[in-house]
Amino acid sequence: MSVCPALKRRESGFECAHSGKPINPFSWYCIGGYIECPAYVRAARAAQAAPPQQPPAQSAAESQVVPLQQERAEAAEPEKAIRPAVDNVILKYDELIKRLDGMWKEYESGVVEAKRRWEVEKLSLLRARDLLSKTVRDYERALAELELKRDLVPAETYEGIKKDLESRLGSVKGLLDEVDARIAALEDGLNAHFKRVLSTSSSAEVVSLKLSLARLDELLKEGKISHETYERLKKELEALLK
Repeated sequence: MSVCPALKRRESGFECAHSGKPINPFSWYCIGGYIECPAYVRAARAAQAAPPQQPPAQSAAESQVVPLQQERAEAAEPEKAIRPAVDNVILKYDELIKRLDGMWKEYESGVVEAKRRWEVEKLSLLRARDLLSKTVRDYERALAELELKRDLVPAETYEGIKKDLESRLGSVKGLLDEVDARIAALEDGLNAHFKRVLSTSSSAEVVSLKLSLARLDELLKEGKISHETYERLKKELEALLK
């Protein structure tokens, strides 16, 4: 396999001596079929048409020109052209993979840290949610009791109290629905990232999740979370372990 003598190695890659432009030797005629290359054909025709010139006996430029024998030697040894091109591509993607590895480690640590912080800070949100749920039940019970006493209080008083309780109940329900929706959105977002990381991380993360499950049992026994909250969190953590 022959290599075009006009293929030159530069710091930035390869260059065609005929066109003076950068070139990919693997996507052109440079290796193997350079005699069919349009640039080579044009240069050969121009050389044939040009009058012969006698080279100077000695000049400074002569030392910068690759001797014909060297060009022929390079053409006979294509690995001299192929090896640098291969090295260039491999080096480029080797560096890219290293950067991607660094980015993944940073992403992984960021996701794990966010998940850990969320599991701690989420407890305050869930306690607030439990309080809102209790308030909703209190207002509903107050409305039910008011209905039982309807005949014992003036109609105007009854309507005023009922309107006030229904307004408060609606406000609390609206806030409860908003809290539920926002917690669910955050859970979905974080869990999507965490599952992605968990599928490639070491088993230490699985152990951490199991410890979280054990901690839930303690919180339930200590009365710091409701049974409803406990079941919900346990279900979420167990889903991540599957």
